[in-house]
Amino acid sequence: MYKDLITYELAENISEEQLLKVAGQIVNDWMKKQPGFISWEINLNSNGSYTDIVTWESKETAKASEKDMVNIPNAGDWFACYKKGSISSQNLTSLVIF
Repeated sequence: MYKDLITYELAENISEEQLLKVAGQIVNDWMKKQPGFISWEINLNSNGSYTDIVTWESKETAKASEKDMVNIPNAGDWFACYKKGSISSQNLTSLVIF
C-alpha cells in the first residue's frame, strides 16, 4: 500500500464541521471513483492542525489520481478549507503491517 500524509491548518472562518462536510463530498463524488483508492482518514493533531492519511493500492494509482484532480467537483470549496502556506505532505510505502 501507498499512503499520502498531508498536514495542514484550517483557513480562517472554516469550521471542522465544514471541512468534514466538504471532504465527504469529495470522497463520494471523486475519490471513490479513482482506481486504487482505499481510504481517506482525517486526524486532529494535539496542536490543532490536521493530518490526513490517504491510502492507495500503489504509488502508481496515487500518482494517476493526481492527474485527474482537475476533474474534482467543487474543488474550490475543498481548497478553501486550507490555510494558505500551511500544507505539507509526505508519502509512505508500506513494507509490512503486523
